[in-house]
Amino acid sequence: MNNFDLELKQIQLQNEKLFRELSAITQMLEKPAEKVTFEKEFYTIEDCAGLKGGAALNTYKCNRFLLPGCGNPKFSVFIAGRLAFPREEVMKWLKISDADYIDYAKECGITVVPEKYIKLAKKAQQRAEVPA
Repeated sequence: MNNFDLELKQIQLQNEKLFRELSAITQMLEKPAEKVTFEKEFYTIEDCAGLKGGAALNTYKCNRFLLPGCGNPKFSVFIAGRLAFPREEVMKWLKISDADYIDYAKECGITVVPEKYIKLAKKAQQRAEVPA
């Protein structure tokens, strides 16, 4: 055998290896493995603070108005003695920014909003109106 034959054989082996790898990838794409995920039904204050971010955990703990449901007890439950919130309300709350928080509070049945949160909402609305 000469060098040309050896190089040709090596190229053929590389092609076969690539073909096997591509076949495996094609099978994975056609039939992806099902991933079983279990979402929580209820989220604690710690969970909510971690998901939303933007403020320290202690801020959320001290200001129930900033939590899902804006402090309205009908949007919370106690599980093993800890305050928790249903997933549906948490997912809705996660999408609310400071600019929309007063409207969210009204949806939750909160009629009296602390002054500092009204100021925060107005400030956020003004920033949203300014073009970048």
